[in-house]
Amino acid sequence: MERSVAQPTFEQREQGFDHYLRAYNDAATWSAETLNGSMRSSFEYHYDGIDLRAEDGGALGEVFDDAIRAAHLIVRSNPQLLFELRRRFIEREEYSVMLAMAQGEGPNTMVVESDFPPELMDAPEDVGGYNVRRKQTMLRIITRVGRSTLRMTTQSLDGSNRKALEVVYAQINGGQVPQPGELLGQRTYLTLSPEQQAELTDELTQAYDTSLTDQFGGNWHAGIPRQAHSIDTYDFAHRQHDLLHWFSRAVVENPAYAEKLRYKLGATMGARYKRAQVDLRGLEPLTPSMLLHNVAYDQNSLWAEIEQASYRAASAGEVFSGCGASAHAEQSSAEAQLEQAGYGNKSDEATTYSFNKKMHCVVCQAPPKNGEPKKLCGPCGICRSCDHKLGGKG
Repeated sequence: MERSVAQPTFEQREQGFDHYLRAYNDAATWSAETLNGSMRSSFEYHYDGIDLRAEDGGALGEVFDDAIRAAHLIVRSNPQLLFELRRRFIEREEYSVMLAMAQGEGPNTMVVESDFPPELMDAPEDVGGYNVRRKQTMLRIITRVGRSTLRMTTQSLDGSNRKALEVVYAQINGGQVPQPGELLGQRTYLTLSPEQQAELTDELTQAYDTSLTDQFGGNWHAGIPRQAHSIDTYDFAHRQHDLLHWFSRAVVENPAYAEKLRYKLGATMGARYKRAQVDLRGLEPLTPSMLLHNVAYDQNSLWAEIEQASYRAASAGEVFSGCGASAHAEQSSAEAQLEQAGYGNKSDEATTYSFNKKMHCVVCQAPPKNGEPKKLCGPCGICRSCDHKLGGKG
């Protein structure tokens, strides 16, 4: 693993998990789901005798409980999204099965077809992280590996084509068809050999694609018309270390402010992915170094790249949806985009600076070292020296 992982603070260790690592993995997953391509990710969870622990050290049960609490708040403000609460409770049941599996109970494999919510099939725009154009199903395969470790592999299937999803279900249920309605809660339990477990994701993805070919003709990969070169979106997103580090540091420093940067993360990741797709036409084989095309390694270049990508995405009306959050451009004019980006109010001579202990400069992203003057961050979140470099009046 090439990325540099910041060490958790004492307060973060007391809370039981590495906040930076969680932010990094969450950002990679969210970004991968926003990209227009097939995504496959895999994570392991270790049972400690009480709960399942993720790579960041956090308890998985808390994640499911937090999701239910968040869904309650969402439904209070928007009752039309009541399905979110239903789905979170279904997933909490899924977690209970995972706990039993980790303790050696029952079959060693669980398959979940997390289909696109029926309530949003005709929705006009993205909401809550659901992409209404792609209508992705997230195929989850949870397997027990070793005595107390579970591996969760997730594969995106575009379209949530009901007939194709029923073919997938029938393949692992002896030809039976699922009950009418949502598939999320209709889990399948299997006892498989390690070899069968390793092949299952490919087999079920192929079953989905074969059904699409039977229905519509053509050649498909994970519900997307097959291209000569296919870049797995999670693999791609996870390799954009500078971009993920920039966003993850913002999450650790100031979570509320970081959410305002989510659109910029999606726009920049999307722009890089599009460039990689263009550059890879006619190239074979695909190598990891190709996925790092045009990565900005210094902070000023990175910030310039982020601003350019964000402005272009906002001008095109792009929305980025994945993993529970849809990011919209709040402002679209050039002047408004610059202000939203954190360059500060260029026309207001009264703009002042004061040190914010909870956040460091969003450009250089570096806290002051011992013995050095503290960074001065204005309302825009940029320190005075970086603002000068970027042409500001601070």
